[in-house]
Amino acid sequence: MLAFFGVPLISFFLFGAGFVPYRMWSVGRRPSAPARWAVIGAFTAVVGYAGAVVYGLAFTDPAGVCGKRTLDDDFPLVRVTVDAFPPDVACHWTDSGSYGPSHPAALGTWVMWAGLGVFIVALSVLLVGRTSRAAGWARAGAIGSFVLAAMVWVFGVDPQLELSRTELRDECLHWRTVPPDTKLMRIEIRDIERTVFPPAVTCTYGDVEVQADLLATERAYLLLCGAAFVVFSAIGLSQVARASRPRSDVR
Repeated sequence: MLAFFGVPLISFFLFGAGFVPYRMWSVGRRPSAPARWAVIGAFTAVVGYAGAVVYGLAFTDPAGVCGKRTLDDDFPLVRVTVDAFPPDVACHWTDSGSYGPSHPAALGTWVMWAGLGVFIVALSVLLVGRTSRAAGWARAGAIGSFVLAAMVWVFGVDPQLELSRTELRDECLHWRTVPPDTKLMRIEIRDIERTVFPPAVTCTYGDVEVQADLLATERAYLLLCGAAFVVFSAIGLSQVARASRPRSDVR
């Protein structure tokens, strides 16, 4: 009941309460439009994250967040999985194998991502538009490559690293059974290794010469983003260094 009725009401109250200090700040300081949107996006992301974890109850009482499936408890709760970031509360019932787990606070996660997106865009506009000795395109390239790398990690790498052993086994089997390698044979998985840096999930099969890295594509994207970040940052720093050198008077 709290996840469906209490969270929207509390969130609405928090947004109303946050409007007062925001209005005082905007009238007194008269910030630019990007600065205002950055503050709005940051506050929305914080409230969305709090709502996604049902204001902390997901960590202290996860079973209470899921509640009961029916009044007669026809489908008992098997387990609850809670991920801190990205925030995710999944209620696994006895019929979740057929219909999947329920996510009572999924709306809060989308609100958090929307607020975080607004904050990142507004902050990027502020950083690119401010007066600096580094060119705007160099700063935009460094910021954009960093944001893309963060997105690849959050949406591509982190979900794979958080999979359970059973789920990883299913992913390894799926890698060997997609066309054109589909064969009616028994697939033996000898080992599954996970490394955080560099990110990799390696599946070793019975035929030792065959290995699969489930994060090969994501790792390549991270390397490209990292290389672009280094290049743009180096260009910006060199521009700042050249502009800081004293010019000798030419007579």
